[in-house]
Amino acid sequence: MVSRGVSPGGALLRASRMFSMPAPLPPPAQEAAQATFKSHSDTATSAYPTHQVITTLSHTRKEGDWGLKRPLPLRSTTKSSTPMLRIKAIDTIEQITDYASGADHGLSLLKFQELGLPIFTPSSLGSSVHRTDAGSRSVFGDDIDCTDIAAKDRAKLVDQRWRFSGPWLAGMSPGDFKKYLAEKVRPRRAAFRKFLKAKIARDLNETAKGKALDRGETNFPVVTAESILDDQVTEYLRNVRNQNAMLYQLVGEFLDLAPLKQPTEITREQLMSGYRRTVFAAHDTRNPYAEHGPPQTHPSAGLSYIRTGAYMENHPVYGPQKEHKPVEARVLKPASQQSYSSAKLGIAGFVAETKAGDNIHNQKSGKSPLRHFDPDLNDGAKIYVQPTTASVNSNGKLQITVNHVDPEAELVARELIGDGEGLFGRQRKEVEEVSMKTIRRQYSSKEYSSKVSQGAQDYGLKVDN
Repeated sequence: MVSRGVSPGGALLRASRMFSMPAPLPPPAQEAAQATFKSHSDTATSAYPTHQVITTLSHTRKEGDWGLKRPLPLRSTTKSSTPMLRIKAIDTIEQITDYASGADHGLSLLKFQELGLPIFTPSSLGSSVHRTDAGSRSVFGDDIDCTDIAAKDRAKLVDQRWRFSGPWLAGMSPGDFKKYLAEKVRPRRAAFRKFLKAKIARDLNETAKGKALDRGETNFPVVTAESILDDQVTEYLRNVRNQNAMLYQLVGEFLDLAPLKQPTEITREQLMSGYRRTVFAAHDTRNPYAEHGPPQTHPSAGLSYIRTGAYMENHPVYGPQKEHKPVEARVLKPASQQSYSSAKLGIAGFVAETKAGDNIHNQKSGKSPLRHFDPDLNDGAKIYVQPTTASVNSNGKLQITVNHVDPEAELVARELIGDGEGLFGRQRKEVEEVSMKTIRRQYSSKEYSSKVSQGAQDYGLKVDN
């Protein structure tokens, strides 16, 4: 069978990025411990979308036109109230378009954007460390959201970068690491020695410049990389091999490796006594992706493009609000005192955890739905929470930070959806409870009769003594 030739215009459209679908992302890798007792489901919603979700207008959808090579069947695309499709293959070997519904991630994106949350970098500290946020950083900051970096500046910005040309060594298997050494590292031995010559020359020039400044001189002999001998490089390597931190810094700068988290030394006495470090975020210059590896996509994952949450919402009746609009969350799993696990909440299609520390969510008094399960509730327990920030970890999972909601903010939110009497409704109810008979009885009593003039009794006017 002879394949049909492609016209120049068709070849141009196929090669154009404007008329092509982006390549799908690799699916989320399940951990080995989870794979032993959890079964895989083809219909379950993955942690993050792997294929592009497309939609079309209503009048073109009735004709089956989705902007693809061939029209799609009307029976399966016009009856859905959420016209979102996930294209798996535009043209298969059977000459059909393989597609599926993309409403799961599409609706999750729309619901998350209604929250109006900014995307921040994830915490670079572990769960055993109390984090004191002296200033969170947005993923769209000028010092973070940059990919076009000169080779000479890559080492200086290693704590702010999220994209690296080299791999993250802590996430590689032994087989992948050996393959990387054989194919990528060993052929570059000569280039690495050349890199070390430039490094040695810079160090010698810095030392000579410092000595010249101490003598009050400005001129000093400049050493070039070409003047460095091979014996000097060999001796430098012997000295560096005993310094693991410096050796990894040199290799990481040469191969542009993703940074690794430094191990934390805690003594047994400190661990048994419940010692936990307190680190201020303002002095924490480590890369936020050093513990779990850099992300596969942009740190925002395309969920939100808001840089900060420092904006004020304006209510049509009550005016500017102190807090943002709270949202109603479903309690998926109450907190457990035996396992010291926090409560799991469902917010806009995502799972969030309550904030640790001394707050109203962790109070043990009363039967809070966050700590007690009520089987009599048909729709499950729901509470109002205040989402503050969100972040995407290295595995592509969205992590939402929630706080307890102010009672007045919850009352205003209930009034907007018609659930509750609201502030004005409560005041109106209190006024209606005071009937006219009560007012007349009050002013006709003997206490007020002596203070009311004879001609003004019918009007209830008081006379000042």
